[in-house]
Amino acid sequence: MMNSRGPVAGLFCVAAVLCAAALSGCQSASSARKAPPPSATAQQVAEARQAAIGAAETARKAQVAREKGKDSEAAKLSKAAIEQYRRSLSLSAESPEVWNNLGVELMQVQDYLGASESFSMAMQLSPTDPRPAENLGLVYQRTGWTEESLRFYDMALERSPNYLPALRGAIKASHLLGEADEKRLTQVRRALMIETDPTLREFFEREQVRILGRLERTDRRR
Repeated sequence: MMNSRGPVAGLFCVAAVLCAAALSGCQSASSARKAPPPSATAQQVAEARQAAIGAAETARKAQVAREKGKDSEAAKLSKAAIEQYRRSLSLSAESPEVWNNLGVELMQVQDYLGASESFSMAMQLSPTDPRPAENLGLVYQRTGWTEESLRFYDMALERSPNYLPALRGAIKASHLLGEADEKRLTQVRRALMIETDPTLREFFEREQVRILGRLERTDRRR
């Protein structure tokens, strides 16, 4: 899900709501889903795990359908996976993996507000995992809020500096914003060490030249 796409038309009106939800720690997520207290029984935890396994399998089928161009079937399967993930969380709401996976499927059906809430919960429950932060960056990217997307890509990189999806997102966002400083240069050079996609490597190399040129001009003015 790391493919970068342009802003989704018609979603700017919800971007501010997304921003508030994510940055506030997503207090609305628990109330919206009526998550039970952490004291789930062993049986509930086991049932939640089985529901999550079933949801992951349904999500996999949705992805296969999507790759085959069967968009209607994929949408139905994604919605089914969402219900299964929510069932899992209704039994035990303490799994950051399930919250993150729920967010991924909500993005597939363009429920960006719900996705931001889910990723925010995953971030809270797993403070070292870069994936939910990177996914929040992708939510903001798709809703046209480049500055906010960069903020969350940077958060993901604070958690894991070599996390390639976040490096890709941060570099693309900083390019759109015209940022050029030592931090961005470090990110580009780090990405060039691990990126294997030739098209992205060419883009990163151009970014390196752009940033170096800006830094050199800044030094000459001092």
